[in-house]
Amino acid sequence: MNEFKDWASAIGMETDDKGLPSLGTVIGHIRGAVVETGFVSRGRITNGLKEAYRPFAIDETALRSVVDEALRILLLSGDVDEFTTGAGRGYATTPPRRVHWGSDQVALLGGAVGADSHASVRRSPASNADEATISSALVDELGRPEWRSALVEIGAADASEEGASALFAFAQTLAASGERCSLDEPQTVAVLGGRGRYFGQGDSAPLSGRWQRVAGDGCFPAVITSGYVRRQVVLSVLGGMATLWEPQSRDLWNWVAVGATLAAGDPALSFDPSTGRLDFLTPPPRQIERAALLTGTQLGSWSWEIDANSYAVIAGLIDPRR
Repeated sequence: MNEFKDWASAIGMETDDKGLPSLGTVIGHIRGAVVETGFVSRGRITNGLKEAYRPFAIDETALRSVVDEALRILLLSGDVDEFTTGAGRGYATTPPRRVHWGSDQVALLGGAVGADSHASVRRSPASNADEATISSALVDELGRPEWRSALVEIGAADASEEGASALFAFAQTLAASGERCSLDEPQTVAVLGGRGRYFGQGDSAPLSGRWQRVAGDGCFPAVITSGYVRRQVVLSVLGGMATLWEPQSRDLWNWVAVGATLAAGDPALSFDPSTGRLDFLTPPPRQIERAALLTGTQLGSWSWEIDANSYAVIAGLIDPRR
């Protein structure tokens, strides 16, 4: 037992309540390997972690799940980039930089030196100046709103004066002239047609939150389930006839859901300045989740603790007119 404790201490390993290496431990080990070598293949990461944790008899399937989540966070934050090579996927560190948003802290990304290597995002006091590391504002790090880039990619103009609702408006046009869809089995189709803060579930029975069965004409973000197949689409219903458009990715559908929510006159975010609590009221698009990850502390699946400066950036990405 003491040998196990000594080895865990030597490799900086902490465990979660299931006895698995904690997510922070795996993030730290992967980040350290990528920063030290510059480029690491997925196979080398997996094999290296298996070997490091072998004395603890960790279940490989459970470990793979933790590794997947660690890589997702490192990619989402911008600490590492993913590349596809002839030998499979590999990961390289991004350029070292300090990201600031008017807070008393900055986020350290890429090869930047940070004290807590096991943190999902390393941070340091903004007062700790580092002239050798590039400093960039959060808005520059995030880039232009991704709903706007998506508009251009699917054939619409760049609606510079509108928010994400412009994406939903164009999605309605695509859905109206899209693929025919049968409504003969209404239990397989759920539309995001309700109102309220609780988003709910559209692919389970009974439906919950804002999800409803098709009850009339309209255009909605929708989910169609058939067996093990789940399609996230935009559904147009007119006179009992339905057509659809299927976004190329789940993230694009998430942006459409944000746009539909705003178009209905409802908020896509809830922020309490007194506590700093931010709640996403729709599935958060990747760019918005990244902003919260870089600047805040996660409280739940769709909840974060952030400051007012960070919230202003996030809200501006969703609707620049605010």
